[in-house]
Amino acid sequence: MSFLEKYESAPDDDVPEYHVLALSGGGYRGLYTATILNQLESLLGKPLASHFDLICGTSAGGLLALGLAAEVPAEQLQAMFEVHGKKIFGNRNLLRRWAGFLCMAKHSNHGLRDLLGQTFGNKTIGDLRHRVLIPTVNYSTGMGQFFKTPHHPSFELDHRMSLTDVGLATSAAPTYFPIAQNNRGVYVDGGLVGNAPGLFGLHEVHQFIAPARKIRVRVLSIGTMTSGATMPYSSTLDRGIWQWRESLFSLVISAQESSVDYMLKQLLGTDYVSLDEKPTPEQSTDIKKLDKVSAAATNTLKDRANHTFQRSIGEANFQVFRKHIAQKPAFYHGPNKNSEIPNA
Repeated sequence: MSFLEKYESAPDDDVPEYHVLALSGGGYRGLYTATILNQLESLLGKPLASHFDLICGTSAGGLLALGLAAEVPAEQLQAMFEVHGKKIFGNRNLLRRWAGFLCMAKHSNHGLRDLLGQTFGNKTIGDLRHRVLIPTVNYSTGMGQFFKTPHHPSFELDHRMSLTDVGLATSAAPTYFPIAQNNRGVYVDGGLVGNAPGLFGLHEVHQFIAPARKIRVRVLSIGTMTSGATMPYSSTLDRGIWQWRESLFSLVISAQESSVDYMLKQLLGTDYVSLDEKPTPEQSTDIKKLDKVSAAATNTLKDRANHTFQRSIGEANFQVFRKHIAQKPAFYHGPNKNSEIPNA
């Protein structure tokens, strides 16, 4: 079976549909994503997770994905960035200000840990009633790792993970936050393996949720106004870590996002919808840094998010996501187990 035959969505209108929500990473620019989610949930009048069969999120998008799957109101998730942004990105004592990027992470993760604890309490992945997929990188193995709800018989461990630990793992951006350690290992930001997780979501549905079935998969991707990281011609070509600084991680995520966007357009056509904006040159100054929390950044991200939402709600390709209601997922392990493992 060819790649396209395996991953292309079935064109028939009478086959089962699976809708995937994919939320990109982007630091404080996650406020853009959260604002769109809040607007959409307010319009629908019910938890947004009920409209999607799988929610994928990386880094800041991973925090939002976990929140939606836990049915935390999207309004509260937006406030997590807008109201508490400086608690996440403001943990810089004198030592971190002096040594940031050279000897230690730019920010402590204490503020983020406290905020996630307040938001999720002691909840685990197993407490979720909606499917999630959260990319991160296991620094013990050097490989990508994906925390998931137990929606396949082989997913036996992740349901024990606390949402706080998963959130810290997927958002541990190199140089920005310390490496995240939990009882499963040590982890760094999922943006290193998949900042835009829509392609992972498409694979997850075909491989684990509805394998060997004729189905139609739609993907709604929401970005973070990431612009392509470029180098001015006046810059030096011979760079060390000090010259690269934030631009290295920005380059990684922008290159990934453009590649995934291209592939999903080729694979899904009109069944792939991307909500994102490119900042104007003036706005780029306000939101270029992943950890810049300011009134200018906040206003830019919110205003452009509102514009994106207003522009999109009337489009036919977007309407299908509003109308879809996800079926109750099958879980094979954990406190929400509702299915037996099939005989081998």
